[in-house]
Amino acid sequence: MSTPTWFQSWFESPWYMRLYRHRTEEEAREAVDLVARHAHVERGTRILDLCCGYGRHALALAEAGYSVTGIDGSAYLIDRAQELYPHPNVTYVRGDMRGPFPGAPYQAIANFFTSFGYFDTHEENLSVLHNVRTSLAEGGVFVMDFFNAHRVRATLEPETLSMVDGVTILQERWIDEPFVRKRITVNNPCSEEQTFEERVWLYDNEALFDMAVTAGLRVTATLGTYSGEPFDAASSPRCIMIATAI
Repeated sequence: MSTPTWFQSWFESPWYMRLYRHRTEEEAREAVDLVARHAHVERGTRILDLCCGYGRHALALAEAGYSVTGIDGSAYLIDRAQELYPHPNVTYVRGDMRGPFPGAPYQAIANFFTSFGYFDTHEENLSVLHNVRTSLAEGGVFVMDFFNAHRVRATLEPETLSMVDGVTILQERWIDEPFVRKRITVNNPCSEEQTFEERVWLYDNEALFDMAVTAGLRVTATLGTYSGEPFDAASSPRCIMIATAI
């Protein structure tokens, strides 16, 4: 039996949701509002929430008037999405971000919260964008919400220690080109210590632009915040790419 990848181990653990529970429904609504205001995706559109996790953004999309399919590779997170964020206009499906995507073609595809760059090779990551293009209708819109790699390099905090539900969590971060990596150590006095990892390719805005073009997408805007401010490499917290299928 093959060894699980970092994301298979981490996203099947309940500690992922506990660690990121400060990421709120309000933040998800801000990201989704950008889809309507800046990507100009009309309400009622069929949209795929690619790597939907436990459903924060899928629910916000549905409440904003979209018909949503949420897809994620984690069985645990899909189960939690169905439990925590059900909605008549959302269907949650387990599936691989490299495709194929159920229900395609879509008029829009959204990829929120740095849910890209997870694979060992650049070619695998690029295959995700090729499948995005294949799964979009002509003129369809793709919105990718990624971190600002320039900002990550400048501000990366090597170590933080926190308490979650009475459990000590140590997060260690470092750059190991071409990745930014994080080791999460969960020290629970009631059980054995657990260690997880996050590892994401440090794609900057120019690299994401080139990958989108290679995949057959035309980049129409790059924003730096959910409120729609223009992207600035030095200061923007996010790198939000909006593209259309050509």
